[in-house]
Amino acid sequence: MLTIIHLATSRSDRLIWLFEELGLEFGRDYEIRTFERDPRTQRAPAEMKALHPFAKAPMLRDGDRVLIESGAIIEYMMGRYGDAGLVPKTSDPDWPDYLQWFHFAEGSAMLPILLDHFQAAGLAGPPGESELAGMAKAGMEQLFAFIESTLTERTWLAGDRFTAADVMMGWVVEMIDFRGEIGPYPSMQRYVEAIRARPARQRAQKVSSESTASA
Repeated sequence: MLTIIHLATSRSDRLIWLFEELGLEFGRDYEIRTFERDPRTQRAPAEMKALHPFAKAPMLRDGDRVLIESGAIIEYMMGRYGDAGLVPKTSDPDWPDYLQWFHFAEGSAMLPILLDHFQAAGLAGPPGESELAGMAKAGMEQLFAFIESTLTERTWLAGDRFTAADVMMGWVVEMIDFRGEIGPYPSMQRYVEAIRARPARQRAQKVSSESTASA
């Protein structure tokens, strides 16, 4: 059985969502091992180092192998267990956009959000006053405008059908909503509503909540 190493409100939510999109059933095809964050730092607990030296969620255990990095795990799962139509063929006109958005999620999108998180926590001087704060603000404005302009022209990020790129980027856009910054962006709001209407996403949220509650 596959095991997702999970922290609540983390990138590991993507894996639960993907597993449900792939038609895998919780308790039959996969299980979740949930860890609690360190109450002081809100980071992954030291106990996770026994599973992998990087000690961050998400991790995936498949037999004797433990994988890290959410994008790599998603590609691994679809390559080994089938992609359920979530990946365009390389000959598909949408494939370049799919590839770009799939990797953009962790390659570019999260950087300004994390920078803003660090400066708001006072890790770079008084919040809102450091050079880092200005960089983060400019980066987020550029990021939000880019996502919004794309979603104004199409239903999903890679085209007119839902793909695994939306699993990767959907978590980012939901994070923007969670931070209370999505208000000025109607296309991103529509996108979040479409994500949350997906049955697989609803099942994943239920599984994640139940797993966290029982941890």
